[in-house]
Amino acid sequence: MGSSSTDLTAGSGALSLASLALAVPTGGASLIPAALSAGSTALGATSSILGGEGKASADTYQAEQLDRAAQYGDLKATQTNAQLTRNLSISLGNLDAVRAAAKTDPTSPTGAAVRNQIETTDTEKKNIQVDSIMAQSQEDEANAAYMRNSASNALLAGDIGAGAGILGKNGLGGLPGLSGGLGNSSIGNPTQIGALY
Repeated sequence: MGSSSTDLTAGSGALSLASLALAVPTGGASLIPAALSAGSTALGATSSILGGEGKASADTYQAEQLDRAAQYGDLKATQTNAQLTRNLSISLGNLDAVRAAAKTDPTSPTGAAVRNQIETTDTEKKNIQVDSIMAQSQEDEANAAYMRNSASNALLAGDIGAGAGILGKNGLGGLPGLSGGLGNSSIGNPTQIGALY
């Protein structure tokens, strides 16, 4: 096969990169590396963008899970508060009933102190439980906001990575020949396909 041949089949009839390089007339040999470089640049940019979108999707999903956990936490805190308030009322009602059955003076300072101590202790327990649930809920909300921001940053990073890959390949556009002159050409470089033909 000579440098001016147009036969694009190699021994077995399959088109190969080497046979394609041999089939290109002299002077057009640098087109194949240019096309390969452009394809590589495009694939690299696409990969960068898709990687950013994948990371953003994962972060968005995690943010949605955290939002649901925060909503469940708010609901749980409300329910816990209501339940413990009801339990406190029942306990105080039972205490008053026992004291009334024992025919103790309802205005007795000792009885009032016992009732007050039970009310204070149970109210503190209730507040500790509800505050703990609310703190976890608020942390989930903050983490969800962080993950949404991370998703946005992942998209931006993917776009910047794609742009950097395109612009950084050969200086201009990632395509040989766009930067001018023979300095970036494959002519005379035996490591590139078609350079010798």
